[in-house]
Amino acid sequence: MKVLMFGAGVLGSLYAARLQESGADVTLAARGKRYQDLKQHGVVLENFLTGKQTVTQVRVVEGMPEEEHFDLCVMLVQYNQLKDAAEAVSKNKNISTVLVMANYLKGLDEIERILGYGRMMLGHVNAGGERDGHVVKYMTAEYMTMGELNGRKSRRLLQAVELFKQAGFPVKTCSNMDAWKRHHLALLTPMSNALYLNDINNYKLAKNKEDIKRSVIGARETMKALQAKGFPIYPKKLMMMNLLPLPVLTALFSKVLATKVMDIGGARHVRNAREEVLMFSRELIEVCDETGTKAPVFRQLHQQAHTS
Repeated sequence: MKVLMFGAGVLGSLYAARLQESGADVTLAARGKRYQDLKQHGVVLENFLTGKQTVTQVRVVEGMPEEEHFDLCVMLVQYNQLKDAAEAVSKNKNISTVLVMANYLKGLDEIERILGYGRMMLGHVNAGGERDGHVVKYMTAEYMTMGELNGRKSRRLLQAVELFKQAGFPVKTCSNMDAWKRHHLALLTPMSNALYLNDINNYKLAKNKEDIKRSVIGARETMKALQAKGFPIYPKKLMMMNLLPLPVLTALFSKVLATKVMDIGGARHVRNAREEVLMFSRELIEVCDETGTKAPVFRQLHQQAHTS
């Protein structure tokens, strides 16, 4: 399969290298200094947990190839970069499928219109990390999630799933990725706000049971608001947020926060994406307002975390 990876940050670099190694024909679109680093060094990956480094030679292009055919384009950019990325990708009419991996709350109607109706699928990553010069330090979590907008298990969806599985990334499909994406942020945004109140230190937050408790209550409030907007809880395991007692959830999140995985995939991302976290936090406040959800705890977390 011929794949264009649009976005050469941590995730784009990781997936491009592993897909190339598994036999896919990968092109990585980059720009500026990142383009120069990739041309000079290749994709250099370092596993956060083991320290092992690998170097993979991947075809790198500067900017968007506008005429070349690709079976799949994977868009790996932050939400505030998504419109510009979609406009760049839309110039190539020889791409049948675009897998959009960005987080969002307000929907992707405009992005779908820009890309062209019928081209877009949704996905969620299973990795995180940061760049240290030209080296990408990464870690992976349990699995990726992908789905069609209409919830069907289409041929192209199964092909994308198999592509990433062959590269060593476990993948699950979801029949309602739109709701999945929103509830993912409803869970993580209150916790991100709590991290800001604890010096963006997951180990410090792990010991602060009161702020963990507030983040759990805040997630319950924002998930309730999303349900009032018509978005059912996905993935279903998130129902535990309402089913398990608050002390149990507080203890569970305390253990999860006190791990290196949360340091790498949680705190460091929150540190580098403050503008995006603030945007999603504001948008969740808007959802609460629209649905008449009081959400006093989430509103307090938002105010405290984002008041300079």
